[in-house]
Amino acid sequence: MNPQLFLDLATQAIKNTLYGLMINGIKYKKIGNSTYKMTRFLSQEFTFYLNDLTHQVQNSDKTIYQDYIPLDSKAESEFAQDCESSEQVKFYFKLPNWFPIPTPIGTYNPDWALILEDEKEIYFVAETKDTGTYPIIDLRKLRIDEQLKIKCGYAHFREIAPVKYAVVQKVSDLTNK
Repeated sequence: MNPQLFLDLATQAIKNTLYGLMINGIKYKKIGNSTYKMTRFLSQEFTFYLNDLTHQVQNSDKTIYQDYIPLDSKAESEFAQDCESSEQVKFYFKLPNWFPIPTPIGTYNPDWALILEDEKEIYFVAETKDTGTYPIIDLRKLRIDEQLKIKCGYAHFREIAPVKYAVVQKVSDLTNK
């Protein structure tokens, strides 16, 4: 009935299959002593527009942001509030868009970097998702490209010890990983 819609859906199905094949078995290798340097986070200007999702910082000792944190979703907003109120979170910040992870299907930007204080310091990179199935996050409810980029995130951070990567909705989900 609708040839254009058929073509669009067929093209998307072919792309999703191709992307899945490209990501299947992906491995990242650390080259030399390359690391992410905190200096860029400290020297970079953070410019953004305030909106309904912008989080007002209550405890600036726990983050690099002084007044506001730019956010993309309600899940991120709730996670920021959770970070501020959690005794376990020693330091956290929203990763900026210039912190990409290259993947075969485009760049991927994880949401958060955190340092948790337990019996030892634990470093996390977190992706916040709300699939409406909490406490379980059903990744199948996400778009296929999101699922594949998350798969790349796991592969990428597996190579960077002691950093752990997790898809979560709340800070307490990190301590259970």
